[in-house]
Amino acid sequence: MGEFRTARHGAANVQPSQVMRGPQAGPRGSGSEGYGKETRPDVCVVAGGGDVREDERRARIMAAVTEPDTTVGAGELARRLCRFAVDEMALSGCAIVLMSGAASSSVLADAGRHARTVTGLQLELGEGPCLEAHACGIPVLLPDLTAESANRWPAFAAAALAAGVHAEFSLPLTVGPGGIGTFDLCRDRPGMLSDEHLADALVAADIARDAVLYQPYAAGGPGLAELLARVGPDRIVIHQATGMIAAQLDDTVANALARLRAAAFASGRSICDIARDVVERRVRFDE
Repeated sequence: MGEFRTARHGAANVQPSQVMRGPQAGPRGSGSEGYGKETRPDVCVVAGGGDVREDERRARIMAAVTEPDTTVGAGELARRLCRFAVDEMALSGCAIVLMSGAASSSVLADAGRHARTVTGLQLELGEGPCLEAHACGIPVLLPDLTAESANRWPAFAAAALAAGVHAEFSLPLTVGPGGIGTFDLCRDRPGMLSDEHLADALVAADIARDAVLYQPYAAGGPGLAELLARVGPDRIVIHQATGMIAAQLDDTVANALARLRAAAFASGRSICDIARDVVERRVRFDE
Protein backbone atom coordinates (compact mmCIF):
# COMPACT_ATOMS: atom_id res chain seq x y z
CA MET A 1 0.00 0.00 0.00
CA GLY A 2 3.04 2.25 0.33
CA GLU A 3 3.60 5.27 2.54
CA PHE A 4 1.26 8.13 3.41
CA ARG A 5 2.52 11.70 3.18
CA THR A 6 1.24 15.28 3.11
CA ALA A 7 -1.84 14.66 5.22
CA ARG A 8 -2.69 15.88 8.68
CA HIS A 9 -5.22 15.45 11.41
CA GLY A 10 -5.19 17.62 14.50
CA ALA A 11 -1.84 19.16 13.49
CA ALA A 12 -0.46 15.76 12.51
CA ASN A 13 1.09 14.63 9.25
CA VAL A 14 0.43 11.11 8.07
CA GLN A 15 3.97 9.79 7.93
CA PRO A 16 5.05 6.29 6.83
CA SER A 17 2.24 4.29 8.32
CA GLN A 18 2.39 2.89 11.83
CA VAL A 19 0.15 -0.11 12.16
CA MET A 20 -1.55 -1.95 15.01
CA ARG A 21 -3.69 -5.03 15.07
CA GLY A 22 -7.29 -3.98 15.64
CA PRO A 23 -7.88 -6.01 18.82
CA GLN A 24 -4.69 -4.65 20.42
CA ALA A 25 -5.45 -1.02 19.60
CA GLY A 26 -5.26 0.69 22.97
CA PRO A 27 -7.52 3.52 24.18
CA ARG A 28 -6.62 7.18 24.13
CA GLY A 29 -4.09 8.11 26.69
CA SER A 30 -2.33 4.71 26.51
CA GLY A 31 0.79 6.28 25.03
CA SER A 32 2.74 4.76 22.18
CA GLU A 33 2.80 1.21 23.50
CA GLY A 34 1.98 -1.18 20.69
CA TYR A 35 2.43 1.33 17.87
CA GLY A 36 4.40 0.14 14.90
CA LYS A 37 4.79 -3.38 16.24
CA GLU A 38 3.42 -4.99 13.13
CA THR A 39 3.29 -3.88 9.51
CA ARG A 40 0.53 -5.23 7.35
CA PRO A 41 -0.11 -3.94 3.81
CA ASP A 42 -3.85 -4.51 3.80
CA VAL A 43 -4.89 -2.36 6.75
CA CYS A 44 -3.40 0.63 8.48
CA VAL A 45 -3.95 2.81 11.49
CA VAL A 46 -2.15 6.09 10.91
CA ALA A 47 -0.49 8.56 13.23
CA GLY A 48 2.07 11.29 12.65
CA GLY A 49 3.84 14.64 12.97
CA GLY A 50 3.67 18.27 11.55
CA ASP A 51 1.63 20.49 9.23
CA VAL A 52 1.97 20.50 5.42
CA ARG A 53 0.09 23.23 3.48
CA GLU A 54 -2.72 23.06 6.01
CA ASP A 55 -3.87 26.66 5.72
CA GLU A 56 -4.16 26.52 1.93
CA ARG A 57 -5.92 23.18 1.96
CA ARG A 58 -8.36 24.31 4.64
CA ALA A 59 -9.08 27.56 2.81
CA ARG A 60 -9.79 25.68 -0.43
CA ILE A 61 -12.20 23.25 1.24
CA MET A 62 -13.91 26.02 3.21
CA ALA A 63 -14.47 27.99 -0.01
CA ALA A 64 -15.95 24.91 -1.68
CA VAL A 65 -18.46 24.26 1.11
CA THR A 66 -19.44 27.81 2.11
CA GLU A 67 -19.54 29.91 -1.06
CA PRO A 68 -21.69 31.70 -2.02
CA ASP A 69 -23.68 31.32 1.24
CA THR A 70 -21.23 32.18 4.01
CA THR A 71 -24.04 32.23 6.62
CA VAL A 72 -24.38 28.44 6.47
CA GLY A 73 -25.05 26.73 9.82
CA ALA A 74 -23.25 23.75 11.32
CA GLY A 75 -25.73 21.14 10.08
CA GLU A 76 -25.74 22.38 6.49
CA LEU A 77 -21.96 22.81 6.54
CA ALA A 78 -21.60 19.19 7.69
CA ARG A 79 -23.86 18.02 4.85
CA ARG A 80 -21.80 20.00 2.33
CA LEU A 81 -18.56 18.54 3.69
CA CYS A 82 -19.96 15.05 3.14
CA ARG A 83 -21.05 15.94 -0.39
CA PHE A 84 -17.63 17.49 -1.08
CA ALA A 85 -15.92 14.27 0.02
CA VAL A 86 -18.18 12.05 -2.10
CA ASP A 87 -17.76 14.19 -5.22
CA GLU A 88 -14.05 14.99 -4.93
CA MET A 89 -12.79 11.62 -3.67
CA ALA A 90 -14.94 9.30 -5.81
CA LEU A 91 -16.69 7.80 -2.78
CA SER A 92 -19.99 5.98 -2.52
CA GLY A 93 -20.68 7.38 0.93
CA CYS A 94 -19.56 9.83 3.60
CA ALA A 95 -21.08 10.43 7.04
CA ILE A 96 -20.30 12.55 10.09
CA VAL A 97 -21.17 10.58 13.21
CA LEU A 98 -21.31 12.14 16.68
CA MET A 99 -20.59 9.76 19.56
CA SER A 100 -20.27 9.75 23.31
CA GLY A 101 -19.88 5.97 23.25
CA ALA A 102 -20.98 3.07 21.09
CA ALA A 103 -24.42 3.13 22.71
CA SER A 104 -24.90 6.87 22.24
CA SER A 105 -24.44 8.08 18.70
CA SER A 106 -26.17 9.95 15.91
CA VAL A 107 -25.52 10.83 12.28
CA LEU A 108 -25.09 14.58 11.95
CA ALA A 109 -24.91 14.53 8.14
CA ASP A 110 -24.31 12.18 5.24
CA ALA A 111 -24.06 11.96 1.45
CA GLY A 112 -23.81 9.12 -1.03
CA ARG A 113 -25.88 5.98 -1.41
CA HIS A 114 -23.90 3.86 1.07
CA ALA A 115 -23.31 6.40 3.85
CA ARG A 116 -26.15 5.57 6.23
CA THR A 117 -26.01 1.86 5.45
CA VAL A 118 -22.36 1.48 6.42
CA THR A 119 -22.62 3.73 9.47
CA GLY A 120 -25.80 2.01 10.62
CA LEU A 121 -24.23 -1.44 10.28
CA GLN A 122 -21.31 -0.50 12.52
CA LEU A 123 -23.49 1.04 15.19
CA GLU A 124 -26.01 -1.80 15.13
CA LEU A 125 -23.39 -4.56 15.16
CA GLY A 126 -21.13 -2.83 17.68
CA GLU A 127 -18.00 -3.33 15.57
CA GLY A 128 -16.18 -1.70 12.69
CA PRO A 129 -13.55 0.91 11.77
CA CYS A 130 -15.57 3.92 12.96
CA LEU A 131 -15.91 2.55 16.50
CA GLU A 132 -12.20 1.73 16.63
CA ALA A 133 -11.21 5.14 15.28
CA HIS A 134 -13.39 6.82 17.92
CA ALA A 135 -12.03 4.63 20.73
CA CYS A 136 -8.36 5.00 19.75
CA GLY A 137 -8.33 8.55 18.38
CA ILE A 138 -6.39 7.43 15.30
CA PRO A 139 -7.60 7.15 11.68
CA VAL A 140 -8.41 3.59 10.65
CA LEU A 141 -8.09 2.89 6.92
CA LEU A 142 -9.36 -0.35 5.43
CA PRO A 143 -8.94 -0.29 1.63
CA ASP A 144 -10.20 -3.86 1.06
CA LEU A 145 -12.97 -5.48 3.07
CA THR A 146 -12.19 -8.86 1.50
CA ALA A 147 -8.64 -8.80 2.94
CA GLU A 148 -7.71 -10.99 5.89
CA SER A 149 -7.41 -7.92 8.11
CA ALA A 150 -11.16 -7.32 7.84
CA ASN A 151 -11.71 -10.53 9.79
CA ARG A 152 -11.25 -8.56 12.99
CA TRP A 153 -14.76 -7.20 12.23
CA PRO A 154 -16.34 -10.31 10.69
CA ALA A 155 -19.99 -9.34 11.04
CA PHE A 156 -19.45 -5.82 9.73
CA ALA A 157 -17.20 -6.88 6.84
CA ALA A 158 -19.68 -9.50 5.63
CA ALA A 159 -22.66 -7.15 5.89
CA ALA A 160 -20.85 -4.25 4.22
CA LEU A 161 -19.71 -6.42 1.32
CA ALA A 162 -23.26 -7.71 0.92
CA ALA A 163 -24.41 -4.08 0.69
CA GLY A 164 -21.86 -3.37 -2.04
CA VAL A 165 -19.17 -1.61 0.02
CA HIS A 166 -15.55 -2.72 -0.48
CA ALA A 167 -13.48 -0.08 1.36
CA GLU A 168 -13.99 1.92 4.58
CA PHE A 169 -11.97 4.81 6.02
CA SER A 170 -12.78 6.25 9.47
CA LEU A 171 -11.22 9.47 10.79
CA PRO A 172 -11.77 10.52 14.43
CA LEU A 173 -13.09 13.97 15.35
CA THR A 174 -10.60 14.55 18.15
CA VAL A 175 -11.03 17.05 20.98
CA GLY A 176 -8.30 17.18 23.60
CA PRO A 177 -7.58 13.66 24.86
CA GLY A 178 -10.86 12.29 23.55
CA GLY A 179 -13.24 12.70 20.66
CA ILE A 180 -16.79 13.55 19.65
CA GLY A 181 -17.26 11.20 16.71
CA THR A 182 -15.91 10.20 13.31
CA PHE A 183 -15.76 11.28 9.68
CA ASP A 184 -16.56 8.09 7.77
CA LEU A 185 -15.79 7.44 4.11
CA CYS A 186 -16.61 4.36 2.03
CA ARG A 187 -16.24 3.13 -1.54
CA ASP A 188 -18.00 0.57 -3.68
CA ARG A 189 -14.66 -0.74 -4.94
CA PRO A 190 -11.43 -1.71 -3.15
CA GLY A 191 -8.46 0.64 -3.14
CA MET A 192 -6.63 3.09 -0.92
CA LEU A 193 -7.31 6.83 -0.99
CA SER A 194 -4.66 8.79 -2.83
CA ASP A 195 -2.31 10.93 -0.72
CA GLU A 196 -4.13 14.05 -1.91
CA HIS A 197 -7.59 12.67 -1.13
CA LEU A 198 -6.47 11.46 2.29
CA ALA A 199 -5.03 14.89 3.05
CA ASP A 200 -8.33 16.52 2.04
CA ALA A 201 -10.32 14.02 4.11
CA LEU A 202 -8.26 14.69 7.24
CA VAL A 203 -8.67 18.45 6.94
CA ALA A 204 -12.39 18.06 6.17
CA ALA A 205 -12.70 16.01 9.38
CA ASP A 206 -11.04 18.85 11.30
CA ILE A 207 -13.49 21.34 9.79
CA ALA A 208 -16.43 19.10 10.73
CA ARG A 209 -15.20 18.88 14.31
CA ASP A 210 -14.66 22.63 14.51
CA ALA A 211 -18.14 23.29 13.09
CA VAL A 212 -19.59 21.38 16.03
CA LEU A 213 -17.33 23.20 18.51
CA TYR A 214 -17.80 26.68 17.08
CA GLN A 215 -21.53 26.98 16.68
CA PRO A 216 -22.02 30.64 17.72
CA TYR A 217 -23.91 31.31 20.92
CA ALA A 218 -23.31 34.96 21.83
CA ALA A 219 -25.83 37.35 20.30
CA GLY A 220 -24.31 39.45 17.57
CA GLY A 221 -21.27 37.17 17.36
CA PRO A 222 -19.49 36.23 14.14
CA GLY A 223 -20.96 33.65 11.80
CA LEU A 224 -19.78 30.06 11.68
CA ALA A 225 -17.86 30.48 8.41
CA GLU A 226 -15.88 33.40 9.89
CA LEU A 227 -15.10 31.42 13.04
CA LEU A 228 -13.91 28.41 11.06
CA ALA A 229 -11.76 30.57 8.79
CA ARG A 230 -9.81 32.01 11.71
CA VAL A 231 -9.47 29.06 14.07
CA GLY A 232 -5.98 28.51 15.46
CA PRO A 233 -5.07 29.27 19.07
CA ASP A 234 -8.77 29.45 19.98
CA ARG A 235 -9.31 25.90 18.74
CA ILE A 236 -6.44 24.64 20.90
CA VAL A 237 -7.87 26.41 23.96
CA ILE A 238 -11.27 24.77 23.42
CA HIS A 239 -9.63 21.35 23.12
CA GLN A 240 -7.63 21.93 26.31
CA ALA A 241 -10.65 23.18 28.22
CA THR A 242 -12.79 20.25 27.12
CA GLY A 243 -10.17 17.79 28.34
CA MET A 244 -9.86 19.61 31.67
CA ILE A 245 -13.64 19.62 32.19
CA ALA A 246 -13.82 15.91 31.37
CA ALA A 247 -11.14 15.24 34.00
CA GLN A 248 -12.84 17.47 36.57
CA LEU A 249 -16.19 15.72 36.11
CA ASP A 250 -14.76 12.24 35.41
CA ASP A 251 -17.01 12.23 32.35
CA THR A 252 -16.76 11.73 28.60
CA VAL A 253 -15.30 14.37 26.30
CA ALA A 254 -18.64 14.64 24.50
CA ASN A 255 -20.44 15.45 27.75
CA ALA A 256 -17.68 17.87 28.77
CA LEU A 257 -18.06 19.68 25.44
CA ALA A 258 -21.83 19.84 25.98
CA ARG A 259 -21.26 21.40 29.41
CA LEU A 260 -18.83 23.95 27.95
CA ARG A 261 -21.28 24.90 25.21
CA ALA A 262 -24.16 25.15 27.70
CA ALA A 263 -22.09 27.46 29.89
CA ALA A 264 -21.36 29.69 26.90
CA PHE A 265 -25.04 29.81 25.98
CA ALA A 266 -26.18 30.56 29.54
CA SER A 267 -23.65 33.34 30.00
CA GLY A 268 -24.09 34.95 26.58
CA ARG A 269 -20.34 34.72 26.10
CA SER A 270 -18.42 32.91 23.38
CA ILE A 271 -17.27 29.34 23.88
CA CYS A 272 -13.69 30.59 23.40
CA ASP A 273 -14.01 33.00 26.35
CA ILE A 274 -15.38 30.31 28.67
CA ALA A 275 -12.65 27.90 27.52
CA ARG A 276 -9.93 30.44 28.37
CA ASP A 277 -11.38 30.83 31.86
CA VAL A 278 -11.17 27.06 32.32
CA VAL A 279 -7.61 26.75 30.98
CA GLU A 280 -6.43 29.70 33.09
CA ARG A 281 -8.16 28.12 36.10
CA ARG A 282 -10.57 30.95 36.76
CA VAL A 283 -13.52 28.57 36.34
CA ARG A 284 -14.04 24.94 37.34
CA PHE A 285 -17.01 22.75 36.48
CA ASP A 286 -16.83 20.51 39.56
CA GLU A 287 -17.61 23.23 42.09
